[in-house]
Amino acid sequence: MVALFLIVFVGMMGTSLLAPLIPFYAARLGLTPEYITVIIGFYALCQFVAAPMWGQISDRYGRKPVLLITSAGSCFAFLLLAYADSVWVLILSRAIGGICAGNLATAYAYVTDVTTPENRASGMGKVGAAFGLGFVLGPALGGFLAGGENLMNVNFLAPALGAASIAALAFLCALFFLTESRKIAADQPKRKTSLNPLGRFDVVAGNHGLLLVLILSFILLLASSVREATIALWAHDQFALSSKQLGFLFAYTGLIITALQGAVLGGLSRRFGEENVLIGGILAYAAGLASFVLIQNYESLIIGTTLNAIGTAVFSNALPTVSSKMARTDQRGLVLGVCQSTGSLARFIGPSFAGSLYAYIAITAPFAFGAAILAVGLVLAVVIRHHIKASRQ
Repeated sequence: MVALFLIVFVGMMGTSLLAPLIPFYAARLGLTPEYITVIIGFYALCQFVAAPMWGQISDRYGRKPVLLITSAGSCFAFLLLAYADSVWVLILSRAIGGICAGNLATAYAYVTDVTTPENRASGMGKVGAAFGLGFVLGPALGGFLAGGENLMNVNFLAPALGAASIAALAFLCALFFLTESRKIAADQPKRKTSLNPLGRFDVVAGNHGLLLVLILSFILLLASSVREATIALWAHDQFALSSKQLGFLFAYTGLIITALQGAVLGGLSRRFGEENVLIGGILAYAAGLASFVLIQNYESLIIGTTLNAIGTAVFSNALPTVSSKMARTDQRGLVLGVCQSTGSLARFIGPSFAGSLYAYIAITAPFAFGAAILAVGLVLAVVIRHHIKASRQ
C-alpha cells in the first residue's frame, strides 16, 4: 500500500500542478470561456473512453503493467503541453493525459485486491488521501513555478516541465516499489478486452444496485464538473486572484480532502455506513455551491470551497467503496473502471455547457445549476440507502 500511495500521490501532484493554469493556458491561445471549458471537458472524455479499458486490462494482465504504461504516458503528455504553441497541440496533450488518467480505477482495484470488505473503506481512504495530498502540493507548486501576478502572462513552461518530472517519478515508483496484487489463475476465463466504452457497461446487467450507483455517480460528478470547469475563471474575474493565490486555493481544497480521507472518513463509514456519509457529502457540496451564488464575497469563497472539498472527499471515497462491494471478485477492476468512466463522461458533458452558462447567463450560473442537480442526486442517494438496507435484510 505504501508504494501505491506514492504512485497515486505523485501522479495526482503532476496533474493538479497545472489544474489552476489550464484555463489561462487556453485563453492565451485565443480561446473564450465556452471553448476553454470544452478543452477541460475533453480531458474527461478521454478518461471516459480509457478507464474501463485500463480496468479490464488490469483484471486480465495485472495492475502493475497498467500503472507503468499510464505513468509513462502522462509524462509524455506533459512534455507536449510544455511546448504547445497551438490549440491542436494543446488538445493532443490533453487527450493523451486524459487517456492515461484513466488509471485511477486500477489503483482502486489494487486496494480491493489487498483488503477485506470490512476494511476496504479505510483502504480506499488511504488512496484518496494520497490523491488529496497530491492535490495540496501540486497547485501550490504550479502557482510558484508560474510566478507573476497576471494569469495571462505567467510562465507556463516551468509548471508543465515540473509536472512531466513528477509523472516520471510516478513511473519509477511503480517500476521499483510496486508489487503485483492481482494473482491470475492459469485457468481463469479470458474476457475479451473491448475498445467500445459503452459496451463495457453490460457489467451492470441484472445488478440494479450497481446501476443506481452509476446513475448517482453521473449526477454528482456532473454537478461538480461545472464547478471545477469555471471556479478558476470565477475566482479570477470576481476577486482578481493571482496564479499563486489560485494555486493556494486549490491546495487548501486538497488539504481538506487529504485530512478527511486519511483520518476521518474510514471511521465515519464504519460507524454510519457509506450510504449515510454519502448523503451528508451531497448536502455539504450543494451548500457550498449555493454560497457562491448567494453571497459572492471572500468569505463565501472560503466557506464554499471548504464545503465543496468535504463533498469531494466523500464522493471519491464512498462511490468506489459501494461499487466494489457490489462487484464480482474477477470484475472489480472492470466495475471500478466503468464507475470512473461514468464520472469522466459527466466531467465531459458538464464543462461542455458550463462555459456557455458562464459567458452568456451569469458567472454564477454554473454553480446554481450544480446545486439544483444535486437535489436530484440527494433523492437518488436516499433510494440507494433503502436498497442497501433491503439487501442486508
